[in-house]
Amino acid sequence: MGKDKKSSSKEEQPSGEDKEKSGEVSSLAPEAVIKLADKSMQQQTVLLVSALSAKQLDQYEIFRRSTMPRAAVKRLMQSVSSTNVPQNAVIAMAGITKVYVGEIVELACQARENLHETGPLQPKHIREAVRIMRRNNNMPCTKYKKVAAIFK
Repeated sequence: MGKDKKSSSKEEQPSGEDKEKSGEVSSLAPEAVIKLADKSMQQQTVLLVSALSAKQLDQYEIFRRSTMPRAAVKRLMQSVSSTNVPQNAVIAMAGITKVYVGEIVELACQARENLHETGPLQPKHIREAVRIMRRNNNMPCTKYKKVAAIFK
């Protein structure tokens, strides 16, 4: 009789995936929620990668393997801030830089196509991409702009 109660109570309790489907994720431990979210992200990534063409898959693999040199990023951050920069901040900035460079390269490829050219990217394509980003206010201001004083 004791075994029947234990086995029936196990059958009545839904698993983590069942709880996720029924909306009861909040009752799970934080580690279990993270594990479920990671599993869901992995499934979405597999689905996305399986839908890519061969050329897109090659580009995705190159993007995944590319990194910004952390030593150079740290040196630049320390020269700008004049303080010691924690490693976590360097990792985050390297990731942000990677995405930013990816956006510039993507726009440069579009600029090359608009000019009906083929072959590798050239500096003129990069300059055009930066010009487009500045026009769309997606580029930080690199030159000092004098702001009119509101209060005098």
